[in-house]
Amino acid sequence: MDYWLGYFINDYVLYKIIEGIIAVLSMIVIYLGIHIALNWKFINKENPDSNEIISQKQSFYRSTLFIFIAGFFMIIHELFEGLEKEAPDYATYELLEMVALSGLVLFLYEWHKILLKLKKSRLVK
Repeated sequence: MDYWLGYFINDYVLYKIIEGIIAVLSMIVIYLGIHIALNWKFINKENPDSNEIISQKQSFYRSTLFIFIAGFFMIIHELFEGLEKEAPDYATYELLEMVALSGLVLFLYEWHKILLKLKKSRLVK
């Protein structure tokens, strides 16, 4: 990535910055995963309103897009690792991994919002 940001920042500093962002995103994934698991445990699954909220088209399309982003960039990350001679530098690998992890965070956040709606509608009734 020197040819993109070579004048401003070198690859090692960029690599460390991306590693820090990945660490923060990993902690967010753990936090959202715990909240989703706890909210899912306490939701009444026989409630007919829960099926209506989960099956919203817009939410489904966003979730599908986020999972596609995560999968696509992880596959590109793995394919680039297979290249021996024309392999990009480690900052590019980490950038692709960061984008894939961002897609996973957005997917989990979408589900977190859905389950919060379910929880609030259950408390109102």
